[in-house]
Amino acid sequence: MRLTALLFLLIPIISHAFEPLNTDDAGTVAKDRNQIEQYFFTTASRGGSTANTVDIITPGEEYFGGGVAKAFPFTYTRGITENIEASIGATYFANPRGSYSPISNKVIALKWRFAESNQDKWALAIKPSITLPGTHQQQVYGLDLALPNFGLNMIGSKYWDDVELHLNGSFMKSPYNTNYQVGMNSIANRTNILFFSAAPVWTVVKGVRLALDMGITTNPPSNEQYLTSYALLASIFSVNDSLDIGLSYMRSAANMGIVISNAGANSSRSEIGFTWRFQ
Repeated sequence: MRLTALLFLLIPIISHAFEPLNTDDAGTVAKDRNQIEQYFFTTASRGGSTANTVDIITPGEEYFGGGVAKAFPFTYTRGITENIEASIGATYFANPRGSYSPISNKVIALKWRFAESNQDKWALAIKPSITLPGTHQQQVYGLDLALPNFGLNMIGSKYWDDVELHLNGSFMKSPYNTNYQVGMNSIANRTNILFFSAAPVWTVVKGVRLALDMGITTNPPSNEQYLTSYALLASIFSVNDSLDIGLSYMRSAANMGIVISNAGANSSRSEIGFTWRFQ
């Protein structure tokens, strides 16, 4: 079976989340400021053959292929107002390669922080997004879908002195060109994708944060169970006010028991990169 943990914060799937997490936060880039997120990830599968793995999705992209993926997701974000940001993103796939463009998952997103309380330290945001269509060959090899996708993410954040908690609930309409396979698989995919996640983030010492990110999401293959689970551990190191270095490790599977025990078919994603904020 082809269990798929669709981790799109989806908004990202649409524009990368609070890298290197899957869960987004309600914060926005300050007005007239810029942000670049450049990461690298690699995937691995365990407990099954190429046709018996869990596909990996990372914010800003879907990867439906059965083999190992190595890719460089990139996102540029601009602060439009003090509570609205716009972002564009794309991913360069170093592997797999074929007779198609290695650049896929082209996403445009807008985040609006529409409510907040400085006194109670909470914020709410909404993030609509659209993923531009890939080519037919990209869909066949699992890098992209050959029809435009759109999504909406609801984000809630609560802040304490040393702890933050971020909650996401998103919907993605994910159609594809039914004349072609998706990731070399002819089984029909679900096109209404739900995603729910929670991520507490701890400030251990100044400049060092640790995060636990867990969630459930719709499993696209229509002949398989409806939901899959994931868990992710991450570290974020703030070199200065403008530069963060992040790394994470995620495992996804049919249920959280397999995710934790590693005693069944599952897939993993390892990611490292940086976030740079500038004028």
